[in-house]
Amino acid sequence: MIAQLTLITALAFGGATIAPKSGAAMCALTPADRHGFGFLKAAKPTANVNDGGASVSCVYSGKSGASVATGEGPQLKPITIAGADDAQWSDRAVSGGAAYATIAVRRRNLVFVLSIPTTADAQLQLTKLSALVLQRF
Repeated sequence: MIAQLTLITALAFGGATIAPKSGAAMCALTPADRHGFGFLKAAKPTANVNDGGASVSCVYSGKSGASVATGEGPQLKPITIAGADDAQWSDRAVSGGAAYATIAVRRRNLVFVLSIPTTADAQLQLTKLSALVLQRF
């Protein structure tokens, strides 16, 4: 099972609750957020902090889907996410195991990637989770 969030360089925006360059604090999804989706069960993610706290890979359960953020991942299709400058997704990403769904979202110099198990509702789940992350930055 893959459930991963990667945040690379964040800017503070009006009303934002997560400060830029705050390392593990940039793991934006809370247990309450994850509870409604069932596939993100870990109370606290494993955070791999880099760039002096400016980027972090947060693995909530399973293994990381970070290859998407580095451009090594699957072919992605454009998708509209309110508040994002660019967003692309796939429901057929593969990286050494079973297929998974993934989305890469950019707003200014905030970039994040979410990866979850592929289901019939994966696009809707990724869209809702992306909106939550954007609200917090």
